[in-house]
Amino acid sequence: MKRIEVSHPDIPLITFDSGKWKEDHEHEDTAVEIIKFIKEHKYDGYFIQNKSYSFGDTMTHPIIMVNRNDHGGLDGSLEDFIRDVIYDLMPKGL
Repeated sequence: MKRIEVSHPDIPLITFDSGKWKEDHEHEDTAVEIIKFIKEHKYDGYFIQNKSYSFGDTMTHPIIMVNRNDHGGLDGSLEDFIRDVIYDLMPKGL
């Protein structure tokens, strides 16, 4: 019997798995795909998660929330910000 259900109808969860990447350029391909999704779907915020990155005793996969208007500072762009988020979600040592 399920005790709870959690859904995010108002904020999409975008996941990727860098552990399945075979080549370095897949970091950029993933960024392009996420950016395209954000531009095509007009939500206020998005959750981004890398399933191959986990930490802690419970092996938690961190989630970063991105606001549609986040641009990484005054000179940044949404595209650069998403690339930084993906890089931040990469397991160390790759």
